[in-house]
Amino acid sequence: MNLYANIFLCIIYITYPLLLYLFYVAYNRNYCKEENNLFLDLALVSSFYLIMKFTDPIFPHLAPLVFNVSLVIAYLKNRKVTVILLSLMSMAYYICTFNLNAVLIIIEYIIYGLLYLGLRNKENFNDKYINAFIIVKAFFFTLVNVYSNPNMKINYIEFFGQILILILILYLTIYFTTLLFEKGEEIIKYHMSLKELEQEKQIRTSLFKITHEIKNPIAVCKGYLDMFDTNNAEHSAKYIPILREEIERVLILLQDFLSITTVNIDKESIDIYLLIDDVVDSIKPILKNKNIDLKLEIPDDELYIDGDYNRLKQVFINLIKNSVEAIPDKHRGIIRIYSNLEEKNVKIYIEDNGEGMSDEVLKKFAEPFFTTKKNGTGLGTSLSKEIIKAHDGKINYSSIENKGTTVEVILKVIS
Repeated sequence: MNLYANIFLCIIYITYPLLLYLFYVAYNRNYCKEENNLFLDLALVSSFYLIMKFTDPIFPHLAPLVFNVSLVIAYLKNRKVTVILLSLMSMAYYICTFNLNAVLIIIEYIIYGLLYLGLRNKENFNDKYINAFIIVKAFFFTLVNVYSNPNMKINYIEFFGQILILILILYLTIYFTTLLFEKGEEIIKYHMSLKELEQEKQIRTSLFKITHEIKNPIAVCKGYLDMFDTNNAEHSAKYIPILREEIERVLILLQDFLSITTVNIDKESIDIYLLIDDVVDSIKPILKNKNIDLKLEIPDDELYIDGDYNRLKQVFINLIKNSVEAIPDKHRGIIRIYSNLEEKNVKIYIEDNGEGMSDEVLKKFAEPFFTTKKNGTGLGTSLSKEIIKAHDGKINYSSIENKGTTVEVILKVIS
């Protein structure tokens, strides 16, 4: 194996454990600094061991030069315990393997520590320390080799040429490895920033969802309270249970949104047609105030699905409310609700004669934060889609601009 192949292998032995460390940090969700530092120490020691153990002995000076890269990185990352450990391992390897002068080796590694203490608070510490380290290593490498062979005839041109090549290899290896490591850490920091932004976005999304979805039951409560006559016993008997149900729905929403991003579904066997009747009763005050006619065309039969009553009620109220808001105030509004049973699926349609949507708006309609309303959050449709999806169903939209919109909700029927 030639010199270049050995250099390439040494670079692999150095970078492979470091790359594993970077991958670990990138996908470690806890971002624990102490734990990450422990894995960095392990990576540096592993690099040292791989070079020392598997470098071809034909090039005896290559390994003891290149494994200094791990030591340099330990200094640059301020890993003091690892610096001491790697320094002791390096000195032992030099002295025991090559029978070099122990005093010179110990002095050399003491100087590396002194350089660190003198340069650590300087600007461009990394570049200055690497340059100083290379100069000291070149001096002691030359001195140790001459001192260890005092009686050997030396071709100084060839000798210093070999030393220059080895030092150049060390210099380039250190710079390549540290540059790769720094770029890797920059990517990690960018990745962590994206994670933090994503968490912040999820929190903002959840807060918007809470605001948007709580507005619906509160609007229903307000509508009934506006019509409520406290002196009318019939009103009390009719409206108080509805108000209580809407308040309970608000409490359920708040409890569910404590999980921030998860839509919690508590399924049970429910009559979907009965649910639609309940939704219509809840939304009637809003329809009356907006002067909108509602055409309810669903069978009187019972049809059961496996679903969350309150969640599905939340979806249908939101869909009808969207239809109401799509109808201009001066327009004679009509909302039609009808159903179609096909094999194991029931399809509920909500059709309005509102302003409708263009193809461009329709494509973006279900995206979070996209809204055409002045005071909208763009999350009601997105949340409805999530809830229906959690029921293994589908929700589809079709619309013609200036003519109206039809929403199709598909749910599985209990066989």
